[in-house]
Amino acid sequence: MAKLPEQEPSPLTPSQATAVRLYRKQLDLAQQLRRQYEERKSLAGRESMRPMQKRLMRSSANGAAIGNGILFREVLGEVIRSLRTERKETLHDIAEKTGVSLGYLSEVERGKKEASSEVMESISLALGLRLSDTLRLVATALDLNETDRREVLKSGMLRK
Repeated sequence: MAKLPEQEPSPLTPSQATAVRLYRKQLDLAQQLRRQYEERKSLAGRESMRPMQKRLMRSSANGAAIGNGILFREVLGEVIRSLRTERKETLHDIAEKTGVSLGYLSEVERGKKEASSEVMESISLALGLRLSDTLRLVATALDLNETDRREVLKSGMLRK
């Protein structure tokens, strides 16, 4: 029988590998945003930026919406639900681990309540992540449009 070559174990832990993937996504996004900035900067000499500034002010006039009307708490809830269901845990399981009431946790997950940083951290830890990892997932999800975000969260690709 032929002996298969042994694979060397990865020098990175799963958490480190996730952090590297998230860093690469953030780097790609930063490069894309830099290109867009440079394009706008080059257009600034040819046309006034005032109309764009007015549009931005109008779109953010309500103060609660981010970008295209997506609320941070809603995306946070989507990410938490995606992580929880991927781990096959119930709201009750997470509530027990965090000490957060089941009702409040449900409202956070549905995007109805704002979670404090302490609550976000306890939920993150209960899901096996650091708060910074959870916030990176939320930031990445915010960068996607709504349809793409829901598909990515359902498929679990955001964490790969």
